Amino acid sequence: MRYRFGRARRLRTHADFQKIYQQGQLYRDDYWRVFYLRKDPSKPGRLGLSLSKKLGKAHERNRVKRVLREAFRLHPELTLGVDVIVQPKADAMQLENAQLRERFLQALRALACKQP
Repeated sequence: MRYRFGRARRLRTHADFQKIYQQGQLYRDDYWRVFYLRKDPSKPGRLGLSLSKKLGKAHERNRVKRVLREAFRLHPELTLGVDVIVQPKADAMQLENAQLRERFLQALRALACKQP
């Protein structure tokens, strides 16, 4: 396993984000708003993160982003064929790293169960 979160696994362009917002679906729970769009199941999933400055200082937002990227990278089986944009809610900022990771993986598992 490669220990990188390369460009192929990231949503990078404004057009990619807009396509998911407009054509994708929304999953919600107490900690996240997850916009997702299914694509070819043989391709790896891609992750985009959208954190508002209202959620906290830069070092707090960066901690959450690091944990989410790591969980996404280490569990590619949950993200095959889906592009995901995650918007954490304020409650997610209060969680410890292990709790953040587990709650995010629960959301990814819920998305994997919703496959057509």
